[in-house]
Amino acid sequence: MSFEDFAATCSRTFAQTPVRLIRMSSSLTVYAGCLDASYRHLVLLCQPHFTDNSISIAFYLNGTAYFEHLNEEKIRQRLQLLNNPRKTSFHRDDLAPVLKRLKSMVSIDSLKQDNHDSELHAKLLSSRLLSVEIYQDNSRFKFKFRCEERPELFEQHYVRQLLIQVKELSQRQTYLCELLEHKDELPQFDSKLFLHTPMTLVDDNE
Repeated sequence: MSFEDFAATCSRTFAQTPVRLIRMSSSLTVYAGCLDASYRHLVLLCQPHFTDNSISIAFYLNGTAYFEHLNEEKIRQRLQLLNNPRKTSFHRDDLAPVLKRLKSMVSIDSLKQDNHDSELHAKLLSSRLLSVEIYQDNSRFKFKFRCEERPELFEQHYVRQLLIQVKELSQRQTYLCELLEHKDELPQFDSKLFLHTPMTLVDDNE
């Protein structure tokens, strides 16, 4: 079997699914008494894994992870609970397009386009429970993820390490821009020393 054939037929597991950014339609809502620093971003780190009849999804927020797994029965129950069964039925033949629709909402393309027909809102219901609500077609289609805290995923999938690297790159870029702006005032600037010296980072929870 060629590598191309293997890649075309090999199915990914949740652990092999890449983490991506997804766009929120509003700022994160938090529960009363939340002591975490305010989350100022309109994007979330998301790791969605879809099969023909299940969803495993993780969201990474404030230094921890929130996870939910839904089998076919739970998906159908939630669809029936959140949507009007008289207008929309979710039989077996309907599940594939529903999963495709949900998958598109948490894809990388959702970050690149401003789709007014779709909304995604995140609510931190408690320190251990995150709710992510999806609306499409003027709320005619609704779905919700209720994810429980799974902090071990934050380390297992290297999210923390990658965020530290991204932050260091951002700080280096800012520092380099400042150096370029004031280069005439720094006649003894050592470029090799700059490139080989790690920045001093404050590892916060964002």
